[in-house]
Amino acid sequence: MVDAIKTTVNRLELTKGRASDGRPANAGARSLAASPSVDDVKVSDAASTKAQMQLAQTPPVDNEAVSRIKDAIARGEYPIDVDRISEALMDAYRDMKA
Repeated sequence: MVDAIKTTVNRLELTKGRASDGRPANAGARSLAASPSVDDVKVSDAASTKAQMQLAQTPPVDNEAVSRIKDAIARGEYPIDVDRISEALMDAYRDMKA
């Protein structure tokens, strides 16, 4: 599913900060704060339809797995590796800072 979303995003036609005539959205502005940029995203009908079909085929959440995990937590049998969680959080933080 993530690959399907990445494929759809790759098909997007991005026109960041451009007016309809191709000029920068803030042309003639004294500062960026006085004239915020405009972001436009256009998705082709084919990409939009394909993405909708792929999302409709599989649910985004595996309810059975969620139930199993909830039950294991309720019984106190769900293993929690604090070191692994903290490492993953630190990796995510480092990636954000880079």
